[in-house]
Amino acid sequence: MAIDLKKFVLRFIDEANGHLHTVNEGVFLLSSGQNTDAQIGEMFRAAHTLKGGARMLKLQSIADVTHQLEEILSELRDKKLAPDQNLGTLILQATDYLSNQLAQLSASEGNNQLPPADEALCERLSRASRGEMQTEPAKVATAPVEKPVTLDTAESSIKQASSVRIKLEKLDDLINILGEVVASHDRLEQQVQALSSLGPRLVQMDAEQLRLQIQQFSRSLKEDFQVQHLQMYELYDVATTIRLLPMSMLFEPVSMQVRELAASLNKQVDCRILGGEVEIDRQLIDRLSEPLTHLLRNAVDHGLDEPAERLASGKSARGTITLTTQQDGRGILLRVEDDGRGLDYPAIRAKAVARGLVNTNAVEKLSDLECNELIFHPGFSTSKIVTELSGRGVGLDIVRKTIVADLQGTLQVHSRQGLGTTFIIRLPISLAMMRILQFEQQNHLFGLAAQYVVEVVKYSRDEIRDIAGRPAIILHNEFIPVISAAELLRINDRQGSLSSPTAVASSLLLIIIQNQFGKMAMLVDSLLDERNMMIKPLPKHMQQQTLVSGMVLSADNQLVSILQVPVLMAMAQKQGQPKTTTPKPQMQQNSWHVLIVDDSLNTREIEKNVLEAHGYQVTLAEDGFSGLQKARLTQFDAVLTDVEMPVMDGFSLTKALRAEENYQHIPIIIVTSRAKEEDRRRGIQVGADAYIAKGDFEQDSLIETLKMLLC
Repeated sequence: MAIDLKKFVLRFIDEANGHLHTVNEGVFLLSSGQNTDAQIGEMFRAAHTLKGGARMLKLQSIADVTHQLEEILSELRDKKLAPDQNLGTLILQATDYLSNQLAQLSASEGNNQLPPADEALCERLSRASRGEMQTEPAKVATAPVEKPVTLDTAESSIKQASSVRIKLEKLDDLINILGEVVASHDRLEQQVQALSSLGPRLVQMDAEQLRLQIQQFSRSLKEDFQVQHLQMYELYDVATTIRLLPMSMLFEPVSMQVRELAASLNKQVDCRILGGEVEIDRQLIDRLSEPLTHLLRNAVDHGLDEPAERLASGKSARGTITLTTQQDGRGILLRVEDDGRGLDYPAIRAKAVARGLVNTNAVEKLSDLECNELIFHPGFSTSKIVTELSGRGVGLDIVRKTIVADLQGTLQVHSRQGLGTTFIIRLPISLAMMRILQFEQQNHLFGLAAQYVVEVVKYSRDEIRDIAGRPAIILHNEFIPVISAAELLRINDRQGSLSSPTAVASSLLLIIIQNQFGKMAMLVDSLLDERNMMIKPLPKHMQQQTLVSGMVLSADNQLVSILQVPVLMAMAQKQGQPKTTTPKPQMQQNSWHVLIVDDSLNTREIEKNVLEAHGYQVTLAEDGFSGLQKARLTQFDAVLTDVEMPVMDGFSLTKALRAEENYQHIPIIIVTSRAKEEDRRRGIQVGADAYIAKGDFEQDSLIETLKMLLC
């Protein structure tokens, strides 16, 4: 069945105007001498996305001009061209031409019949990208530029949809609830009138009559208030459903793009859509279009193997990309999955070294999780050739920025060699209202999106341990770093500092927050509330900062800053780096190679820091099975393992290692929170040489135990 492209063209116009605004704003900054690599990168990504959307919708004239514009921006980004006034004028002529094309599309209500691209403009753009810019650029008749673009004039080109389709039953529900709200308001108005008329009669009442009258009025007012409270939330719920659209609105055009892109690459691809009927906020659908397009391009171009390669590995010649949407508690879970070759970790490591992101000596120690992070660096690509689709290093950095920073979501990557790659995106249901946990720090009010909050706990100061040069607690069999909100947010509050000798020693209030990289315990003064709250965007001049994503109003009308948890955790990680000290001369550097096996990222990193500070080489594994595989590939001098792990626990790992001929006499240390005597006995039975309970964990004790077993 053919897909009607008209409805997608109209949405493309809105998005395209936004991309042109990004380019125009960048030209304005370039002409004023404020150019930065980041700004040029934003302009390049905007042109790249605009070109891809135009090609998908068969808007050839827009695609042709945008392609030439992208070439110029690519050369600027790679420092092969230097920005100057003539080049800026030419870019503005191109964006003005594109704006005219979009205006024609809008006037025709999405009928994508546009004249061919202006050949003279395309030629001049092409020559400019090769460094053959004319000194006096000729005017382009179809797109004259009479004045420089400013932020205000560029912004005026952004058009929002002026109408939305609403199901009749939704409108009926909204009107019915509005009627109930009006009736509830009338009852409250009657209460106010009754209170006014009560005044003259108060002098005639005795104390008992007055008490009964106030009690009756209070009960009635409370009941009416509770009814209106419920009605207001019901009204909000119904009003927000009006903006809900099925995910199929997003999936249909991108699935078509997958098929066309696969055909151009001589690949056979089936695109499966699951959960297309799930409805989400239209604002989220609009913002998801660009990152989803980038993910699908990568899946087709990089992820899916060639038909011959698939057949040789026992797969079907046809690859499969699956888009899945489902409700996930208080949010939406979106999966983009392919059954291709998986991430090429050797190529990723090599590219990281070439780009200077990782030192040559450290690159082989990178875990798969750390390699996954590298692909999100701007300009990072493992493609061997630069084409229309590959090698430009654009896409995944903007995917992460959009998902994590703009949409308050999380993004995870899972990849298995030869079996494919999955991107998992979690998003709130709505950006307008979110569940917010509010806390106070020295009379400053802050909020956290509840999706990042694991739990709130109280610990005594004695339970805070110094591990790998930074404070940490042990919670649920896991080491979790602790940092003071006062120190992290640079609030002058020595009472709230972990290092303050005058701080209260009895009880510390800790908020456990988490993202895909790990957990952190944040010390705060007090909790205020947790509720669904309306998010107010920041003023325009503050939107460039990353720590605060928006504001809410507290019950007493105070402004509460909503903190971006991923940014907060990145700051904490940077601030929490152990101070450089001269390690004790315990042994020669790199003399012993130790395998650490633990499913907690925090615990792995803490133990790794402790060992590396004392001269050990360290390799990490996230579960017993992975640890066993690595132990069979590399001969380690010692193994540290947790007990509670998925796939294979620490007892099973220890038993399996002892069955290996080259690990029968290698020291194996179990580090776990299971401190019962029966657990210790079982550890000895399976062949462990030492058993350290995390509750008794001391880094010096670990080092001494290792030294004793190795020497």
